[in-house]
Amino acid sequence: MKTHLMPRHSDYPSYKQARAQDRSMPFSDEEEEVLDFLRSEHESYYRGDFEAFVDHWHHGPEVRRILSGPHVGTRSHTGWEELKPRFEEGFRQFPQDFDARKILRWENIQIQLSADMAWISYDQVATRHMPGMHAEPFAHETKIVQRFDGAWKLVCVIVVVPGVGREDAPRIELKADGTVVSINALARERLASHPGLIVSGLRPRARNRAYDTGLQNAIKQSRERLATNLPRGFLRDEASVVPLGEDGAGRPLFCWVVTEQERVLISFDDEFLLRGRLEKAAANFGLTPAQLNLAEHLASGHELAQAADELGVSVNTVRTQLRRMFGKTQTHNQAALVSRLLNITGPD
Repeated sequence: MKTHLMPRHSDYPSYKQARAQDRSMPFSDEEEEVLDFLRSEHESYYRGDFEAFVDHWHHGPEVRRILSGPHVGTRSHTGWEELKPRFEEGFRQFPQDFDARKILRWENIQIQLSADMAWISYDQVATRHMPGMHAEPFAHETKIVQRFDGAWKLVCVIVVVPGVGREDAPRIELKADGTVVSINALARERLASHPGLIVSGLRPRARNRAYDTGLQNAIKQSRERLATNLPRGFLRDEASVVPLGEDGAGRPLFCWVVTEQERVLISFDDEFLLRGRLEKAAANFGLTPAQLNLAEHLASGHELAQAADELGVSVNTVRTQLRRMFGKTQTHNQAALVSRLLNITGPD
């Protein structure tokens, strides 16, 4: 299965590296200063440090925050007198204590800097889901900062969460009748050679027809949930993992089916959903963090040698970890291990 694992960092990737992905010139010292300021604000928010967080804002009538997404609609708040009590109540009701550097990353960073003002935009990707974390899997953020008495302060924050699905994973969007309404760019790119999934007659199908009934049943169940009288935007079910057979090397193939915004979404090669499911399995089976990381590589179709190389350990080390995982899950091969961790079964 062709996958692209999200890079793991103990810290944010350096902003110069992030810039280099999109532009030939590195950040200037002043741009680095602005990004360091934003990183500090970002970390204080997810750490739940209210005093540090509000210290990053300008406390004037011109400040503004705009939020837009499928679960909140569009909300705009203007002036520090309106924003501060909302921040206070949010920190009180929904306390957080997360290391943002380990669970969130910024991509496509753009900066426009002029005198004492700077405009910054980026895409924020959650590399894993943490219960209670105030972050969607994918969001577009724009922040405007201004220098007051030599210190940068936030004057405007705009957060936009895409209405349906994410663009960082292959997604197929279905209408309520089960027919395809859209296929994102990643899905179009990978479907032609995907060993487990095709689109035929405007409907998603398992290439191995023995598994197609299971896929259609999962889609049907999601469609039935959409037929309820729940209000628009209320449905946000956990994704179901659906088996699609095995590839030529005997590794299990699978996709995810989920309802969102009165649509059925099919996702595959989805590292965010995969990591979340494996973290739950790791807790159930008592896997160590190293074993969890190895399981993610195996579920993504990587050979042991490749997994060892990317994890920075020897092949013997991953073989030892694998044997211990077999014992904990009562399985005897990699395919059965992945199936057990994802809790997927094939046709009877």
